[in-house]
Parts: sequence; C-alpha cells; structure tokens
Amino acid sequence: MIPKETIDKIYEVAKIEEVVGDFLPLKKKGVNYIGNCPFHDEKTPSFIVSPVKGIFKCFGCGKGGNAVKFIMEIEHYNYPEALRLIAKKYQIEIIEKKLTAEEKIKKSEKESLYIIVNFAKTHFQNSLWETEEGRNIGLSYFKERGFSESTVKYFELGYNQKKKDDFTKEAIKHAFDKTLLLKAGVSIQDQNKKHIDRFNERIIFPIHSFSGRVLGFGGRALNKKQKAKYINSPESTIYYKSKVLYGLFQAKSSIAKEDNCLIVEGYTDVISMHQNGITNVVAASGTALGVEQLKLISRITKNICLLFDADEAGIKATYRTIDLALKEGMHVNIVTFPDGEDPDSFVKKFSEKEIKKFLYEKSLNFIDYKILISNIKKETNPQKITRLKRNIFQSIAVIPDSLMRTEYCRAYHGKLNIDEKIMLNEISKIRKEINLNQQSFEKVESLKQKPLVQEIDITPSNQLEAQEKEILRLLINYGNEKFLFEKEEITVAEMIINDLSADSISFSIPEFNILYTEIKKQNNSMNVNDFINHKNQNISDLVVNLVNIKHTISENWSQRHNIYTARENEKMRITTEKAILALKKCHVNMEILNLQEKIKNGSINNDEVIRLSTLTKLKSQIAKVLGRNIG
Repeated sequence: MIPKETIDKIYEVAKIEEVVGDFLPLKKKGVNYIGNCPFHDEKTPSFIVSPVKGIFKCFGCGKGGNAVKFIMEIEHYNYPEALRLIAKKYQIEIIEKKLTAEEKIKKSEKESLYIIVNFAKTHFQNSLWETEEGRNIGLSYFKERGFSESTVKYFELGYNQKKKDDFTKEAIKHAFDKTLLLKAGVSIQDQNKKHIDRFNERIIFPIHSFSGRVLGFGGRALNKKQKAKYINSPESTIYYKSKVLYGLFQAKSSIAKEDNCLIVEGYTDVISMHQNGITNVVAASGTALGVEQLKLISRITKNICLLFDADEAGIKATYRTIDLALKEGMHVNIVTFPDGEDPDSFVKKFSEKEIKKFLYEKSLNFIDYKILISNIKKETNPQKITRLKRNIFQSIAVIPDSLMRTEYCRAYHGKLNIDEKIMLNEISKIRKEINLNQQSFEKVESLKQKPLVQEIDITPSNQLEAQEKEILRLLINYGNEKFLFEKEEITVAEMIINDLSADSISFSIPEFNILYTEIKKQNNSMNVNDFINHKNQNISDLVVNLVNIKHTISENWSQRHNIYTARENEKMRITTEKAILALKKCHVNMEILNLQEKIKNGSINNDEVIRLSTLTKLKSQIAKVLGRNIG
C-alpha cells in the first residue's frame, strides 16, 4: 500500500501537461494545451489540458481527470499502478506499507498477471546471462545476428531453457498460482495435465506497453525440430495483440522527434534498425497491423512509412495497411528493399547515414508505390488497367480530407493517364458506395440498440439535480471570488453556504453531498486541487466535470490581478443569488408535489394545507424575482 504522504508528493510534483505529453502531442494555446483525444476518433482537437487546474478534459467524449486518472484511462491501470508509473517518471521513491492478509487476497487478477510476466521477464534474462545453456545457445544466437550486449539488455531479451518446466517450476517455487501462470500465457499443460513452459528452448522478446510495462512475450525457436518458428503469448486481461506494437515504448520519443514512424514486420528488424541508428521503428506483435495499432502511432505522428517484405505476402499486407492508415487520416509512404533484402539484413551492410539516405530517396507515397508494384505503365490489357486504376481510386476515396483527395487527383491524373474530372467523379462514386454501406450498417445497429419509444425525463428530481450541480459549479470555480453585498465584502462560497444553511438545505445525490460538506470544511478558502486529487474517484470525476477548463479565470488579466470592474462584480453577485433561488425553488416544487400527492390520497392534515398555501405563494414570489434577473 502506498503511504498517503507519498501520494501527496506524487500529486504535488506531477505536471499534467508532461504526463499527457508522454502519450500524445500537445500544442500550446493560451494557458492551456490542446490535442486530439486518444479516447475517441476525432479530426478537430477537442482535448484540452489545463496546467493551471491540473486536469485534462475532452469536450467530445467527456472523459476528464487529473494526471493519475489519465494514466488509468490510457493504460487501463488501477489507481496504485498509475501512481507508481508517475512516481517512476519523477523519480519518487515509493516505500510501500506491508499489506495485510486480507489486502493480499483482494489484489486483482490483472495486477497478479503483471507481476507474473515481470517475474518471467527477469527469469528469462537471468537464464540468458547467468546459465551456461543460455550463454552458449541464446546469447550466441544474438551475437550471430549482430546484436551487441547493450542492445540485448536494452530490449530486455532473454532465453527459456530446454528443460520443459524450467520457468514453471521456479514460478511455483515462488508461490505463484498455477492457474494464473496459465492465464498469463507463460505456462501450458501437457497431455498429462502437468504444468510446463510455453516458451521452452526459445529466445524471448518481451512485448511492452506504451509506458514500458511488460505485457507478454514472443518466442523464437532455435531447435529446427520445433513445429512453430515463432510463438506469442495468448491474449489475456493485460495483453491484446491488436492494441500493442513491438518497440513502441523504445521508439516513441524518436517517432515524435522525426514526426514519422517506420513500420517493419519482425522483432529482429526493429532491433537491428535500432542498433544501427534508426530508432523511430516498430513492428506488429504477432498479428496483422490493425486500426487500434495505427491509432497508437497516431497519438504521436500522422506520418508512417511501411518497410514490409517485397514478396507476395508483404505486398498484400502493404496494400491492406495503406487503406487502413489512409482511413485514419494518416499519410502513408512505402520503401521497397532490393531483392533478397529485408530491414534486418539491409541495415547491417551500411552506415547510419547511408541507411537514412536510402530511406529518404526510396520512399514512395502510396500511389507511386501502387503504380510501381502493379507495373501499370507497361500493361496493355484494358480490363486489367481499369482494375489497377480503380484499386488506386479506392485508396484515395477512403481519405477523410476532401482537399487532400482533390490534390491527389490533380497531381496524379497525368501519371494515370486519365482526365482529372473523370478521376474525381470515379472517386466520388466510390465514396458514395462506402457511405451508403456505412449508413446501412449504422441503421441496423441503431435499431438493435434503441428502444422504439424514447421518453424524455424532465421530472422535478432531475431539475433539482441540475440545479445542485450548478451550485457546486459556482463553488468550485468561483468560491473564493469576492463581491459587495449590502455594503459588505463576501465570497461566493460564503453567500451560498450561509444561505443554504439558513434553510437547512442538503444535496440529493450522495457524491454532491460529500463534495458540498467538504467544501464547507475548507473555511471559506477553496482549494480546487484538493478535490481534483480526491481519494474518492467519483468525487474527483465530478469536480473535473464541473471545472471551467476552456476559459479559466487565470486567462483574464484583470482577474489574475484581483481587479474587477463594478459590472463584473455585479454579474457574479446576480449569478450566485439566482442559483441559490433556483435551487430553493426546486425544493419548494418537490415539497408542493408531495403535498399534492397527499391531497389525492386524502391523507393531508390542516397544518399541511396551510403549508401548501404558503409554499405556493413562495414559489410565485421566487419565480417573479428570477424573472426580473434579481435586478
């Protein structure tokens, strides 16, 4: 368990713009930063990071929170895991308190799997470096491939020994649960239901998350008798092949710097290129490159360059990836290597400067690549020519940017020997087909999910909730602001708390009541960060949603210097009084409804009849005051 004083230090030191900036590019805009939201698809940035408030907020999908919440959302970590990651970034030492037996039992399966795969990684590294078998077989293989010892250590490569239960036996010895070893994918059961190693007699490639946590492994066979050359960890609650890229953790800084991501096919391609100075490179982890993986790259750059093999399978994979990437709004280039070469073999023959020159000079955009591969200029069969051109048109058609589509038509109609207007028209037809198919799919899905009749709930209880939220919003954003009221200086918080206390008004939603109670405890000195970093995640989420992030108070020069005009002062007083009255009106409405229900049931008494009359008059008075803006 992480001590409270350490948690407080993490919150104090962590800078939201730096934490978020490790995962996606941000641009400065006033006192805030903006970027494309990593939690949903968007073309126009609606994701805002506020260093002043210490929060992020997406005005598209609604997600928001502090630095810890961001890590929890982006990496699917729990609260302690997110704290540890941020502590590591800022070199804050965490000395955890010992867990009780009950706390140990409550540890999640997910956290246990992380512990297991990390234990496995260390075991495989030790087997490589500290055992005779590991040095003679595993390390010798890496050296034969030209990998230096520093490179092997940098990528945390390892070796699993020949003995079928070498790792599993050691893990059980350290009290790891057999069932969890199976779920983590590091052990399997043989025909006799005995637990043995999944990766025995293989060199090991650990697969890391975006932030560097080990999720699973790739294992390459060194014994030709083994059926599969490469095997990978199965999917689990911590490892999803379609959402991971091999080498992204090591490459992300370089990708951002170069504003380009090279994509290769294999683990050794990534490692060889890194060792030879080309560090902005990643590979798919044992699966065809997919949309989720492209979105990971898109957090950092919109530019990719495919370095797949030139064989039939490599060309097919390239064609498939081109359309997926274009649809995501990315810019796609391709480099083809000389016959018989792949990235791994090629980079070993040349200097870093020569490799970079080759990649620059041989890089083709997707249209030039398709023209080259299809050899369309030498083709004489009209049907085949039409088919090849239409394939190019289909790729252009998936580009979401209409201007970009037009520019490709303008630039390439000559190369494709087709009139520009005809090319634009053909692409337009393809887009209509795509849109019709998409609309049909969405219509079917919506009919599945939506009820035939939708009711709009505008009950008094909902009105009450909305008004309570408005009171909390004023307290959170403007609680410390002062204005003159009856010739005396008073804060927004003082006016609200004093007025609501006079009528013994509490809040109907538990989280609202908790937040309001804690605001009152701050003795008229609001500190929003205390609530943003609240240990109760529901309270933290509520406050983030209430905080004004687009136009923070600090953006206004006069407010930064505590200089307010009479008009601004008057506006804040009126806004506060209106909110208080509106909340009271909701309470009056609720009480009137309850008394009216008693009349229907015949259970109302004389005192309650008098109370109903009083409330009705009060409701009318409040409505009149609200109607004339409390002038």
